Amino acid sequence: MAEADACPFCSPAEQRFAFAARGGFRAYYNVAPILPGHVLVVPERHVQSLMGLDDDELGNFFRFARTVTAFVLAAFEGSGFDWSIQEGEDAGQSVDHLHLHVIPRHAGDLPSPGDWYPRLVESRSVRIDDATRPRLTDSERTAIVAQLKERWADCP
Repeated sequence: MAEADACPFCSPAEQRFAFAARGGFRAYYNVAPILPGHVLVVPERHVQSLMGLDDDELGNFFRFARTVTAFVLAAFEGSGFDWSIQEGEDAGQSVDHLHLHVIPRHAGDLPSPGDWYPRLVESRSVRIDDATRPRLTDSERTAIVAQLKERWADCP
């Protein structure tokens, strides 16, 4: 379990930034959001790959992701969304724990609707989880998560 011990999503310190949990999955507010409302859907058990989920878990993962997506669209008044999974270092995965990025979108939030993707792949040195992206402070992230937790309590 050494990999899980070093995993930020398996860390109790990171788990305080989860605003939702259901059926073995959690949703976290991203520490370095590309756009407001950028959240991560993560299995509670340490699994590195989408291929590591069994059929039931796979279905539950995407059902939970759909619920979280609808929730953040409402919470951030989004009119669309992007989903992204990077699997493997060559695809830009920077945390060895499966996670789905959910990014609510709004008209005019970027110069062109597809501009979030070049931010992901430009020069292959900037990743969606890249440490050089501006990061929220713990207090900023805690405040956002508190608001989301309060709203999630009413989520069916």
